[in-house]
Amino acid sequence: MKMNKKSTGLTKIRPKWLWSPPKSENIPSVLPKSKTARLALQAKLANIAAEKSISRAYYLELERIKALGDAMFKSGKALRYSIISSGRQILLRTEAARRSFEPGYRNRFLP
Repeated sequence: MKMNKKSTGLTKIRPKWLWSPPKSENIPSVLPKSKTARLALQAKLANIAAEKSISRAYYLELERIKALGDAMFKSGKALRYSIISSGRQILLRTEAARRSFEPGYRNRFLP
């Protein structure tokens, strides 16, 4: 039996956000003959383009905030491990110093 891999990445690929970006509107290829109707259509198309631009900016901002949150989480995790490592190193050094100065002292508290 031959097994097919779905992806070669380590992490699962997920969609970027809950909502999908808005779909493109049907743009007519021929403008109306009436100047009023033509201006109204151009205004409608300009509004659609502005909404798309705002939507793109919204999604980019969401991605930026997501990246910032991820970076903050990872730096907090690194800080936690650094503090734990420093605390353990201080404990080990004090235990070693105590063992060298107190002949009857046994290391009972370290794993």
